[in-house]
This record gives sequence, C-alpha cells and structure tokens, in this order.
Amino acid sequence: MESTHLYLDEAGNFDFGPNGTRWLVLTCVKIPWDSQRIGHLAQLKHELLLEGIGLEYFHASEDNRRVRQRFFESIAPWLPPASVKARALDKREIDESLRTPERFYPAFVSPLVERHISQNKERVFVFSDTLPVNKKRRGLEKAVAAELASRSAGLGTHTFLHHASKSNFDLQIADYCCWAIWRSLTKGDNQALEILGQAVDLKI
Repeated sequence: MESTHLYLDEAGNFDFGPNGTRWLVLTCVKIPWDSQRIGHLAQLKHELLLEGIGLEYFHASEDNRRVRQRFFESIAPWLPPASVKARALDKREIDESLRTPERFYPAFVSPLVERHISQNKERVFVFSDTLPVNKKRRGLEKAVAAELASRSAGLGTHTFLHHASKSNFDLQIADYCCWAIWRSLTKGDNQALEILGQAVDLKI
C-alpha cells in the first residue's frame, strides 16, 4: 500500500486578545519519504559542526541567518511544487465561535489536509510537533480524522503522531517553511520564500 506523509506546523499564538499575535500561520507539508534527503540534512548538520556550529537540531527561529540560508538552499530541491500548503489567518477576522482548538483546527487544518490527500487507496501518516496542550492535540486529530472520514470507505487508514521536532528532519522542514511565511508576513522579508519558490502554496 502506498503511503502519504504530512507534517503540520504553525506560527503565531492562540491568544485572541490584545496581547496576541495578529497572524496565525498553518502549514501542511507533504514530503515523500526519501532516505537520501535525510542523509543530505544529516550531512549539512555535520558540516556545520566542523565549522564550529554544534546544532542539536534545526529550528528556524533559533538558528542564525547563515544556518537558515544553508538549510533553505538544502531543502528547496527536495520540495515539489505546491508541496507546502499554507493558510495565513488574520485572527481579528476569525469568527468568535471558532476560537477554540476543538473548532478552529477542523475548520482551518482540514482544508489543508484535503488539498494533499489523493483519492488513491493509501495509508496516511500525519506528524505534528509535541503538543503539551491536550485541547490543541485533540483539535488537530479531529481535523484530520474528520477529513479522512468524509472520503470513501475504500481509502486507507491514517496514523497521527505527535513527535518532538528535534527527532524528525521532516518536521524541521515544516518548521522552516512555516517560519518563511511568518517572516514574510510580519517582517516583509521574502528571501526565504523566494528560495522555496513554487513549493509554497499560500492562501491568505
């Protein structure tokens, strides 16, 4: 059976009050499994170590500009066109009835998942970073389950996995892609998005 691998990430906070971020960015990245890609990123990490940068893992908001540039240039060739589905939401425009994780994620993550899943009979693996808040975790799982359940019974099953991003290079790719969109929206810096090019399919 074929398998689809999806990686979820978000930028911004879930605070809808005056102290919250204006934007909330949701991303769903579809990356076919490829051991060569994993080896390529492991090699990059080793090269940085030899240059005096001993990273535990890649994290866009914590890495310096030099590391980010190298990482984006490394992952761009591995991301097919429209493999990064994203939605940027102005939180002021979100209806109050949707401002809970249980309702928010099914409303806005489900469409991202739907845009990635084909009608083929396949197993779907959905990864997200470890979520300490149970309501957010349940909301994400509900979003994916609802989308897959709406399809024909002939489709394959899905597995939802909450893993620490430091343990998974592809979750780190999703983090970087989400950061690139966030950076563009909040700082007007499009350099990272330009490197990713047609891989990013963003709706605002």
